Amino acid sequence: MSTRKPAVPHDPLVGFAALCARDVMQRDVISVRAGDPLDEVERALADARVSGLPVLDDDGQMLGVLSAKDLIRHRAEDAEVPEDLGFEDTVLDADETEPVAFRRSLGSKACAGDVMSTDVATVGPDAGLVEVARTMVDREVHRLMVVERGRLVGIVSTMDVLRPIAGLPPKAGR
Repeated sequence: MSTRKPAVPHDPLVGFAALCARDVMQRDVISVRAGDPLDEVERALADARVSGLPVLDDDGQMLGVLSAKDLIRHRAEDAEVPEDLGFEDTVLDADETEPVAFRRSLGSKACAGDVMSTDVATVGPDAGLVEVARTMVDREVHRLMVVERGRLVGIVSTMDVLRPIAGLPPKAGR
């Protein structure tokens, strides 16, 4: 008579709760500077095959995120798309009393800082994956910036969260 126990399939969700953002985040983050011209930003998005990039100041502090959606909105505003086509203007006009995150010369082309979203969804590197997933759902975003002491240390995407649920290891180079 055998005393061997029957094989029990591994449940990837058991380890999920023990993981944190640091365990799955992408560390090799491509970013742009607030003063980078939009054509360079568009090229960076296309080359990296991503839909959004963090925007940093000259000291490496995170200022915002620029997504393909932000660029499309900006191009539509430039083209003066009629409002009856369903385009909603969600960009707030800045006034002279608002602090600015960067300075550029008058008359220069639009740059990343002009178009970026400053309401950035972030988590700390020690945030558990349950908190990460909940934040993504609550904020309705597909990526979270991982920030430690004001500095960007990584990005967690929905795919990064799904990999351990599927029983897969983090992607190489992360």
